[in-house]
Amino acid sequence: MTKLLGLAWGLAFALALIAGAAVATLAVLIFIDIIGRDIFGISIQGTDELGGYVLAFVGSLGLSLTLLKRGHPRIDIFLRMFPKRLRAALNVLAQATIAALGVFMTWHAWGELSETIRLGAITNTPLQTPLWVPQAVWVTGTAIFALVACLTTAHGLILLRTNPDAVEAFYGPPTVDEEVGHYIDQSEASDHAGN
Repeated sequence: MTKLLGLAWGLAFALALIAGAAVATLAVLIFIDIIGRDIFGISIQGTDELGGYVLAFVGSLGLSLTLLKRGHPRIDIFLRMFPKRLRAALNVLAQATIAALGVFMTWHAWGELSETIRLGAITNTPLQTPLWVPQAVWVTGTAIFALVACLTTAHGLILLRTNPDAVEAFYGPPTVDEEVGHYIDQSEASDHAGN
């Protein structure tokens, strides 16, 4: 299970890098388009269309890493009041709920992609983009998210049985101390980088 989680971390990180590169590329294209229109009176056709696709699939590509870093928002007002074993079970239940959501999203995204491929749909724009291309990236992101969420749920269930105290460290919402420590570490790292 540890090896699978390591692979999930690597894949999630790679997807996040791809998402970041896509946003950076989009920013460069928009910059070139703005300068081209302002100085030369010409425009790159389709930057707005490409921007829509990039923003649509970037979200799905980042879901897995956000899940592994415990970054999805959770309302945990009363969670700390419960006994440790109950908290552990509730944290695994939260993972299972996220996994169910991931499977649901992937199921519907796949249905949308299948219909698009069946129809041979293309955009009614100058680029005439085959819609299956951005949708395939979107489906890939949601499918990997669903897979990672199912994997973390299985890991949480194993921990719940073998080491319930570890569940909170892996799948509980970050504590205030953890979040403050994270921001202090970031601040110190940026201070050292600036010197």
